[in-house]
Amino acid sequence: MKKPTVYVALQQFCGENEAPLKLLTETGFNVKRNTLGRRLKREELPEILAGADAVLAGLEPYDAKTLAALPKLRCISRCGVGTDSIDLEAAKRRGIAVRVTREETIEPVAQMTVAMILALARNFPMHYADFHAGLWVKRTGCLISDWTIGLVGFGRIGRCVAALLHAFGARILLHDPRFLDGTLPPGTRSGALEDLLSGCDLISLHADSRAQDGPLLGKKEFAAMKKGAYLVNTARGHLVDEKALYEALKSGHLAAAAIDVYTAEPYEGDLAKLPQVLATPHVSTLTRSSRAAMELSCARNVVEFFQKK
Repeated sequence: MKKPTVYVALQQFCGENEAPLKLLTETGFNVKRNTLGRRLKREELPEILAGADAVLAGLEPYDAKTLAALPKLRCISRCGVGTDSIDLEAAKRRGIAVRVTREETIEPVAQMTVAMILALARNFPMHYADFHAGLWVKRTGCLISDWTIGLVGFGRIGRCVAALLHAFGARILLHDPRFLDGTLPPGTRSGALEDLLSGCDLISLHADSRAQDGPLLGKKEFAAMKKGAYLVNTARGHLVDEKALYEALKSGHLAAAAIDVYTAEPYEGDLAKLPQVLATPHVSTLTRSSRAAMELSCARNVVEFFQKK
């Protein structure tokens, strides 16, 4: 019987250990890897992935046209939790299973979120900009315990963020239409999105939605936020209208923002011009231990899929 072929599309894979590759080879897979050192482009995928039975996927796009050009493909295993880059309906129609590494992202993203919140509370972006401009400016910060923090989305990551912020004494107001559990963590209340926008000192996004749903926060929503409020987004780039955010920050209505995700990556927009923006290149899951765990889970998802066939 011919070995199934799995293509590792990720540009970074097995940087810490070889366990995922070892698992795949020892369970009978023929493994091919992305050797280009960059994210694969849409137009390259049909040729590069030709003959692949499974792919360990990053954020390269798998639209309906691409999937139609890959007749052998049976499984897409995302090294991450988001599926915005995959046409799920097209995959379902073609009988292609889509798997994600859900649990492994919770702790690193939650910690990154809280780190960003702390950085904004103590004016890290502006202090950094001042220092490198040769300025010595002492800016007064805030205590997390003085803030009401709004969490938009209360899934696994949102809950973990709430628990971490509770240790700092923050008051938590959450909004999640799907939240049905009546038992809220200590110091946490639920409310409408409008309540969060008008009543919170900082909004942190943890919602799960797809790009076609459009931005959750735009010009209207930013105008409804408290003057001097802050925004953190470690969830989905498309949740935020980046042009509207730029205007809200430039005008001074919002004090600062911390962003790890963007509508298009690498980001090349105007937010990069603002010193009050703390920006990172989509690295909230990127710690040594979490990355190793995600990669192993990503490989294991493929193995388990083919073992159940």
